[in-house]
Amino acid sequence: MNLKNFYSCLAFISTLAAIQSMLLPRLPDASKISSDNLDRLKSSVITKGQVLTSSRIREGSSDYNVSHSPIISLTIMPNTDLILTNVQVRDRSNFSISYITDSVKSLKVNDFTASSDHAPFFLSERNSAGKSFQTCLVPGNSLPANFGVNQIQLSTAVDQVQSFGKYLVIKRFLGLSPSRRYQCVLITLKTTLADKESYQLWRNVLNKLQFAFK
Repeated sequence: MNLKNFYSCLAFISTLAAIQSMLLPRLPDASKISSDNLDRLKSSVITKGQVLTSSRIREGSSDYNVSHSPIISLTIMPNTDLILTNVQVRDRSNFSISYITDSVKSLKVNDFTASSDHAPFFLSERNSAGKSFQTCLVPGNSLPANFGVNQIQLSTAVDQVQSFGKYLVIKRFLGLSPSRRYQCVLITLKTTLADKESYQLWRNVLNKLQFAFK
């Protein structure tokens, strides 16, 4: 009888933990970009005779709604910088580049004039300082749809990637797995190259990133 009560109590606690995990997600805590990911990316974008330099331009930070890892800038050619940071939001409804960059203001581009209408999705703009591109990558596989800019695109990418987790339903029922982590790699490319050359570079960089962060 005592054993039955014990298992009943355990099941009740597990159910409460699962409900809390699904309805009240933890505060955002973006993971750091791993050195392995960066090394794979660097080795893939370096051309013969090129020296790729990188620097940390801002430490990570976190508040109630948005968290980001240290912001890293890679100079991949003269006057061309690739800026990366992992970002995570607490609430699925806020999972978009516009909301994220309202918090990470140093990476906000205010005057986007164009966006892609098919995967991989990204934003782009041209001003007196050059060309800028921006997107967010949900790592996990090599699907072009893993790049997104708005809540629907990014949330769908997370759902697709995380739906393949082993025993996901059982883990969530037992309270062993938190609600889905709405995290992506925020990618910004700034360059002074002409439109055609900058677009070709951007698409090449997206391809390299996809496999480096797979």
